[in-house]
Amino acid sequence: MKQCMETDKPLVSILLAVYKPNETWLIEQLISLNNQIYENLELLIYDDCPECPTSEEYFQKYITNFSYKLIRGKENGGSNKAFEELTQVAEGNLFAYCDQDDIWEEEKITLMAEKFLDKDVTLVCSDLSIINEDSEKIADSITQIRKRHNFKSGYNLAKGLLMSNFVTGCAMMVRKDIAKKAIPFENTLVHDQWISIIAAIHGSISFINRPLVRYRQHSFNQTGILTGIYDKQTYFKVRIHDILERYITLKQRLSFNYEISQHINECLIWIEARENYFFRPSITDLKLMIKYKKFHKISILIEIFLPFLSNTIFKYIINLTKKGIL
Repeated sequence: MKQCMETDKPLVSILLAVYKPNETWLIEQLISLNNQIYENLELLIYDDCPECPTSEEYFQKYITNFSYKLIRGKENGGSNKAFEELTQVAEGNLFAYCDQDDIWEEEKITLMAEKFLDKDVTLVCSDLSIINEDSEKIADSITQIRKRHNFKSGYNLAKGLLMSNFVTGCAMMVRKDIAKKAIPFENTLVHDQWISIIAAIHGSISFINRPLVRYRQHSFNQTGILTGIYDKQTYFKVRIHDILERYITLKQRLSFNYEISQHINECLIWIEARENYFFRPSITDLKLMIKYKKFHKISILIEIFLPFLSNTIFKYIINLTKKGIL
C-alpha cells in the first residue's frame, strides 16, 4: 500500500462501497480513480459482502498512485451502512463518495476541490453523463433521462432537498465536518440525500455544470424514477406511507433547526391529508392537499383522481411517467 503524496492540497478521501462487483466495471472504476489528476488522495474501501469477499488483488493492481485501505464488513448492511462506516473512519479534509460501477473523469476531484476555496461551500455536486452496460455513452446529461431532475446552487436548499434530491452520491464531494455531522445516517433516506440536507442546513451547495462522472445505467441500479411503483397499492406505500414515516423521523432528527422543523410540520399536515384522501376522499382533505401543493404539484394532480382510477389506467399512467412522457 503506497503512502499519500506530500502536498499542500487538502487530503481527499475517496469512499468506495463494494458488494459482489462486476469485475470489468470495477476495474474501469479503479483505473479512473487512479488516473485522477489531483495530487493528495486516499482510497477507503468497504466490502459489504463477507460471504463473497472482493479480492484485494484488484486494489493492489489498479490503485498505484495513492494509498488504499480495505475494510471487510462482518455482515451485509446495505449501501447506507457501508458509506456510514467509511464516513466514520475517513480522515481527509474532503470526502468523495464512490460507487463500484461508474467511471470518473480525470479532473473530477480537482474541479470539485477547487470549489471549497469558498468557505461557505459545504457540498459540491456535478452533472453526470450516462453509459450503458458496455460503457457506451447513451446521454450527455442525467437530465436527459430524468426529465424532472433540476440541479440547484446556493443557500437555503434544505427544504427542497427533503422532498426531491438533485445530488447523486457518486457525483458529490462534501466537507469532512459536514459528513461527520450526518452520522448516524438517516435510514429512511439514501445517504446522498441525507448528507445533502445536512450540508444545505449548514452552508451553500455548489453545482458544477459539467458531467464529471459516467454514470452506469443497468438493471441493478438502486435508484430511478418511481422505483418500486407498479400499481395503486405500491404507489401508496412508496409515495405516501413511506414518506409519512420519513417525515415523522426527520421531525426528530432535524429538530435543532426551527425553520426546517416548521416546514416539516406543514409537510406532515399535507401528507396526512393525502393518506386520508387515498382511502376516504373528502373535500376537507382535498383542500389541504391543494393548499400545500407547493410541496409537490405533480403528486396532487395524480392523487386528486387516484381513488377513482382503476388499477389498469393507473398502471398506464405510471408507465408513461417512467418513460418521461408525463
